[in-house]
Amino acid sequence: MLENISEIWLQDNYITGEIPQNVGAMKNLDYLWISGHRGLVGTLPPSLFELINLEFLYVNGNSLIGSVSENIRQLTKLIDFRINDNSFNGTIPDAIKLCQELEILDFSHNDLSGTLPSGLFKLSTLQYFYLRANSFTGSISEDIGQLTKLIHLLVDENKFNGTIPNSIGLCQDLEKLHLQESGLHGTLPDGLYDLINLQDLYLDRNDFSGTISERIGDMTGLLDLR
Repeated sequence: MLENISEIWLQDNYITGEIPQNVGAMKNLDYLWISGHRGLVGTLPPSLFELINLEFLYVNGNSLIGSVSENIRQLTKLIDFRINDNSFNGTIPDAIKLCQELEILDFSHNDLSGTLPSGLFKLSTLQYFYLRANSFTGSISEDIGQLTKLIHLLVDENKFNGTIPNSIGLCQDLEKLHLQESGLHGTLPDGLYDLINLQDLYLDRNDFSGTISERIGDMTGLLDLR
């Protein structure tokens, strides 16, 4: 019976068609991995957001379109959510703030746009946050400092138009910070030099000005600076 299935692993094959509309019938599903099928098209079916026990949802590396539904609010047990490398459009719903268990969020390489909703910065358990290669606009909020468990923050190749928030210095566990080619400007904030665990710092192809502080010498873990 469908309701007894707890895990589906279907990655890197040649599956075609769409995700079945009745996927929501698998009420006990906690792990759904359907990735790496360029022949998999269509949108995320509404019933997908009825799988309230889902902890891991991977639909990356397909040819999916459409937007991420506000009904993401129902998936409160999600730990790892990846839709990267598809053709999703629209904005990130603010309702994602209700997914309070999220540790990994990967929306990279899509056609997403709009500003980053305030709800994103309420995901206090987030460790790996990837938005690279989309068309996000606006600024990166000072509220980024609330994500104190971040290890990777990769938001490069977007269309932001603000500065690096000084509060980034509160993300003390950061190891990778990729901001290249993102439309950012202004001077480098003092808080940036508080990231003593940072290994990769990519700032190239922006419009930064000013000087590089001598405090960069405090960033003893740096391995790659661009």
